[in-house]
Amino acid sequence: MKKVDKQRIDREREFHNSLAESSFDSRRLINRLSSSFYSKSERSPIWGPVWKQLELQGKHVLDYGCGDGRFSFELARHGALVQGIDISESLVQMATLTIPDGIPRPTFSVRDAHATGFPKASFDYVFGNGILHHLELERAYSEIARLLRPGGRAFFMEAMAHHPLAILIRNATPAARSVDEKPMSMHEIDTAGRFFDHIRHKEHYVVAVVAAPIHLVSETAAFWTVKKLDQIDQKIFRRFPRMKRYAWQCMLELAKA
Repeated sequence: MKKVDKQRIDREREFHNSLAESSFDSRRLINRLSSSFYSKSERSPIWGPVWKQLELQGKHVLDYGCGDGRFSFELARHGALVQGIDISESLVQMATLTIPDGIPRPTFSVRDAHATGFPKASFDYVFGNGILHHLELERAYSEIARLLRPGGRAFFMEAMAHHPLAILIRNATPAARSVDEKPMSMHEIDTAGRFFDHIRHKEHYVVAVVAAPIHLVSETAAFWTVKKLDQIDQKIFRRFPRMKRYAWQCMLELAKA
């Protein structure tokens, strides 16, 4: 495996520090238009099925690229014992200062996702949201596999590379993302098979992206529209499997025997 690109790590740290320090100003409109697509609720098309199949009570869980900690808090509400890591000192500080009452208290730390420093087989589960496509992927897969206990599983919601509208938006809003992030291809998803005993992935959102402007009127209406349109997308994928490569998002599940 090639040597880690330290300059890339530094660029990611600086970018995400600047996002936190500007209160995510460059992503404000994008975040508003896409909130339903990234929903972590139990009714979410992407995360809902994950919550239904897992029992997290008392499990040791890693939030891999925890950002401002909101997903770590959700994991803790499900009873998990959460470690959250991020390359950004500013985001980790934000997460640490905003831990809500009434949940098992997550622990946050600044760490490089390629080499976390945790002992081997530390976690029952690893979770991430839009983190893998910021990383040197093979090194990240290797580290996640090292961290999982036997029988452990990892779940990642990731952006995909080939949705035409997503490509246009990325090209039009370069300040909203780091220069090194690269949405994932099917080949890069399949590469996980070299590091894990089982991989599964489910694609979402081809037609559903047309619901984005509804967020400007009502987030509730946008959420339910996205959910209904995702059901149409799933029918499209079943009828035309090759359309999956044009999805906007993917839920990737990785497991060790």
